[in-house]
Amino acid sequence: MNTDFLTTREKIFFLLSYSDEPLSAREIMRRLDIRKEKEIYDHIEHLARSSKRKGYTLIIIPARCKSCGYTFNSEKIKRPSRCPVCKSEKIEMPKFLIRNK
Repeated sequence: MNTDFLTTREKIFFLLSYSDEPLSAREIMRRLDIRKEKEIYDHIEHLARSSKRKGYTLIIIPARCKSCGYTFNSEKIKRPSRCPVCKSEKIEMPKFLIRNK
């Protein structure tokens, strides 16, 4: 599939739709050669809002602290900097996947 004519958001949509496993923002950045992680989170936030009226579901595997196991709120689509419980910065980033409803 030639993706040259697609927008960045459409590329992220197709990548997450056809992926066999959930992807983190960094993995998406690497695969699509995007420089800013925040840009990925902005696009995913928009895809989440769009999913409510379109035929797909955005699946979010929430971020988790590697030190104490705290699971972050999956409602907020962003990169947490540190754990609110133990203050560790060892965070497993949220991962994303798109599937049809």
